[in-house]
Amino acid sequence: MSKPVDTYVIRTRKQMAALKAPTRQEIVDTLAPMGDVSVVELAAALGLPADALYYHLRILQKAGLVLDAGERDTGTRRESLFRTVAPDMRLAYKPGLKGNAQQVTPIVNSMLRLTTRNFAEALNDPDTVVDGEHRELWATRTTSWLTEEQLAEVNHFITQLVRRSVSSSPMQARLFGLTMVLTPLNRTTEAGHPQSQE
Repeated sequence: MSKPVDTYVIRTRKQMAALKAPTRQEIVDTLAPMGDVSVVELAAALGLPADALYYHLRILQKAGLVLDAGERDTGTRRESLFRTVAPDMRLAYKPGLKGNAQQVTPIVNSMLRLTTRNFAEALNDPDTVVDGEHRELWATRTTSWLTEEQLAEVNHFITQLVRRSVSSSPMQARLFGLTMVLTPLNRTTEAGHPQSQE
């Protein structure tokens, strides 16, 4: 049983193929901050039947994204424990025609489908808090001209959000989903303004 690293970069085609399915994406997203847990505990966090997870966990294990974390005695039986290869898992991006867009883009599509589903479920729940200090639901899109210094600041904030999301104990906090996409919208001149279309 190997000890997980703090951060793991997902690089191989096999690993990326395993994450194309929304259920496996959700398993990894939820399991990563939980540590060593049983299928029953993971199923409770996901709101899914435990039997529905074994197939997906086997695929994730074969891809090296989920590890065997030993067993635990419950008093009446022993249960297997699982964990992700690291609490912070990131996709490797290789831009360009010879890059890995064909592998990464379906995973991002899966993330966005999960986000849309989770957002709709939360918005249909009358108890969801939608304003104030403890607001639980956000959806926003903005475009902005960013200098290199401002872009560095945005990346710093995103990094801090990601670190915060993998540091909370599941026993002391409520599970939330946070999806972020930062992308350049067009090519610009050195001055930072759109090129003339004349």
